Amino acid sequence: MTAPRHALRVIKKSARIALRRSPAWKVGQQVRRRVGTGIANGRDTYVDSLLMPAAHGSAARVQYAAVLDGHTLNLQAVLPAGTPEAAPAHLVLVNGATAVRTEARLERTTAGELTATATVLLGAEAGGLPVNVGRWHLALEVERPGATVRLRLLGDGAPAYSGPTRPLAVCPVTGRRHRLGITPAGQLRLTVAAAEPRAEVLRIERSFSGVDVLFALYGADAGGTRPVVELAEQDRRGVLRHTAEPLPGDDSAWRLSVPLARVLDTSRTQTWSLRLPRAARGARPLELGRRGHDLRAPRQVFTPPKFTVRAADGTFVQIKPQYTRRGALRLVCTPRAPSTR
Repeated sequence: MTAPRHALRVIKKSARIALRRSPAWKVGQQVRRRVGTGIANGRDTYVDSLLMPAAHGSAARVQYAAVLDGHTLNLQAVLPAGTPEAAPAHLVLVNGATAVRTEARLERTTAGELTATATVLLGAEAGGLPVNVGRWHLALEVERPGATVRLRLLGDGAPAYSGPTRPLAVCPVTGRRHRLGITPAGQLRLTVAAAEPRAEVLRIERSFSGVDVLFALYGADAGGTRPVVELAEQDRRGVLRHTAEPLPGDDSAWRLSVPLARVLDTSRTQTWSLRLPRAARGARPLELGRRGHDLRAPRQVFTPPKFTVRAADGTFVQIKPQYTRRGALRLVCTPRAPSTR
């Protein structure tokens, strides 16, 4: 790497660090948190003060609703007074003329409220409800003597998350995204979005001559012929291409064997990125990385251990896998100075 280019990278990195540590950045974070809290409080007031009284017993108030681990819907709602405690109940998801149902449990809390709870696995591929891409309105059906009553679910019941984790937004099986929200009328709604094309690193296996990267493809680029992965050196134009091999038992998973010992330049430090070229004209290549997780600080957790390979000329090179802030995988290769005795 030339001196001006290295100096430019150092300046950019220093500027990003200074910005994140500046008081203005912290003030902006506080403003965003306060705005989010104000919106949530206003939404709750709108539901409790206007929508619930106007429902006249035809709606249930959502206390808690969240999609955990990317495809498990958890719900708890307070039923209106007069609902039979022993009545069979079902959670209903409606999208146009399509409706799917699953059992809900009724129980009375210590405060005397009758609540309905449900835990639902989303996606037929994962063995759950067949909810496809689209917007699904949620309701409860309670069987009463002589009739079945459908109760709207009002409010979103969004929990306040804190700590090192956050909700996993992407289903690990299908790659679809599940997001809960409310309609303008206050009814709970589940939005299922199609899987975005991505290449997710599953595992990194090291060897004395190179590294094997196991990854899965989601979205439009999944399936078909064996993917060709480009090994691109950062700050240079050198690109090497290698064909991935399929993993037994999983049509979307692949193994890429990178023969680092044959391609390393032992006279300098090199940084390699792994990417898949896209078939669509003008589309950006997919970078192999870790994005399907629920961590707020993934770089502190997803740091694989360093290891050493022996290059073709006999030099030992230290390989340090690491992830960028956007989750892309990088292989930093540093030649080790020969020991002098």
